[in-house]
Amino acid sequence: MMKSLIIEINMFKKHLINGLILLPFIWLSTGMLILRNGDKTMVAMIIISVITTLLVYGLTTLKNNISTNKLLWLLFIICGYFLFSYYYHGLSSREIRSFIAATLLVAIFPSSLLTKKVIITLTVISAVISFCFAYFCMIYMHWSRDAWPINAIPYGTLIAGISVIALSLCLTLTNYKEKAVTFLAFILSSYGLIITESRGVWLGFIFALAVIFIVFITTKKIKITWRSTVITLILIIGVSIMSKPLITQRVSQTQQEYSDITSGDLNTSFGLRLQMWQSAPMIIEHHELLGQGNQYLQVLDKLYDQKRISNYLYINQPPHFHNQYVDYVVKKGIVGLILLLCLLILPLRLLKNTSTLQRYITISLVSLFAVAALTDVPLNHGQTIFMYIFWLGCFTTTSNNEHADND
Repeated sequence: MMKSLIIEINMFKKHLINGLILLPFIWLSTGMLILRNGDKTMVAMIIISVITTLLVYGLTTLKNNISTNKLLWLLFIICGYFLFSYYYHGLSSREIRSFIAATLLVAIFPSSLLTKKVIITLTVISAVISFCFAYFCMIYMHWSRDAWPINAIPYGTLIAGISVIALSLCLTLTNYKEKAVTFLAFILSSYGLIITESRGVWLGFIFALAVIFIVFITTKKIKITWRSTVITLILIIGVSIMSKPLITQRVSQTQQEYSDITSGDLNTSFGLRLQMWQSAPMIIEHHELLGQGNQYLQVLDKLYDQKRISNYLYINQPPHFHNQYVDYVVKKGIVGLILLLCLLILPLRLLKNTSTLQRYITISLVSLFAVAALTDVPLNHGQTIFMYIFWLGCFTTTSNNEHADND
């Protein structure tokens, strides 16, 4: 009796400790998806996780991660450059805070805790929550995308990330029930993504799916059963039918904007983005190396006084340039752009000794973010910064690859 009680107490203690260490991933899959300032709360979650890890493991995981995780070294360099830029010419404190907090977790986190069971659980929970949130905002409440508690575009990127992780799990799992559950999570989150009406993220998502499909058919011997084929077709057709009105609406809007642009009217959503991109070379003139930081708004004022930009662009005063690459060049210069490209390329360079699941998640997330970055700034928003760095820093580039294929 006493022996069993001691065992139960030890098991509870173990689960509690693991839960505290996994708090950032748990929050990423729950609270981050429903709270406006969930990225600020994430900092507290990371601090709790780091303190718990240090108390349990000491400096063991830190030493191991520093010596084996090459992406961590890149994150150190990025954080250092961001801090320099912040004091040199100003930079978003929210962006810097998110990068530093995420880097701290990558440095300390014991990746062996991210087993497949944990990943499956977190992915399914996040798929359900994100779908319910998107459905509530757009379908139930009929809110415009501007009225969402969380910006609909980065939220769409979050859902797309959840969806490609779910698909990666589905393609690599061998247990039929687990494959079915993760495939349903993929379908659910895909429909949630469609609800967000984020066209740029749709493009990144489609590209990521295409890349996953190409990798899958070139590396796997595909075994197709009638049952799985019929179920898959029914689900896909069902989602397509439900999504048709939303997709048709956005396609019609895109066609109208294209017509307006070709006729010379740039006072539209996409037309404004074109003006932002066209203004970039003028803004960074003589500051190409380090960029303009937050001083770019003052430069816009000067350009408007010189009648080199439109009144429509001047009035909107863009907080960012709706293109991650352009935004980094304007605010962080060529140095910042190089660091951004390294952040997208390096994870792909570290795939040699990784598991199949790690490869799928890495390739899909990098593809998604790289293409979504053409029309948005996913690495400016705290929520999407945490998703990208957590998964690519703590799981897919770790030295504990033997845990990736274990339950």
